[in-house]
Amino acid sequence: MTLKTYLNLMSLATFFAAASCFLVIYYIDPTESGIMGLGLFYATLFFTLVGVFTVVGFSLRKHFLNNELLFSLIGLSFRQAIWIALIIIGLLIMQGARILNWWDAALLIASISLLEAYFLAE
Repeated sequence: MTLKTYLNLMSLATFFAAASCFLVIYYIDPTESGIMGLGLFYATLFFTLVGVFTVVGFSLRKHFLNNELLFSLIGLSFRQAIWIALIIIGLLIMQGARILNWWDAALLIASISLLEAYFLAE
């Protein structure tokens, strides 16, 4: 698969994920649908965020790091997009459960940062 094909498919998948996220927000009432509606919302938002952060992260890396191999930047961008999306979704879930404090947010961000540091060290 070429780089252009990958980015086009990722952009298309991100568009469909964003469209499904908007449909979930528009058609599903979280007070009536319960855990299933919230799960659909968080899942579609997660995939939308991963797609957006992957494409944006890759574009920024390509612009600023000219000497790197482009295919190595895709894996790095995708992994870091997953981490950032997990942080955002985790914070939203904690806020929805009314358990979000600054130290909980700091612990979540620190744990994800340590996981990323582990992967960067390999």
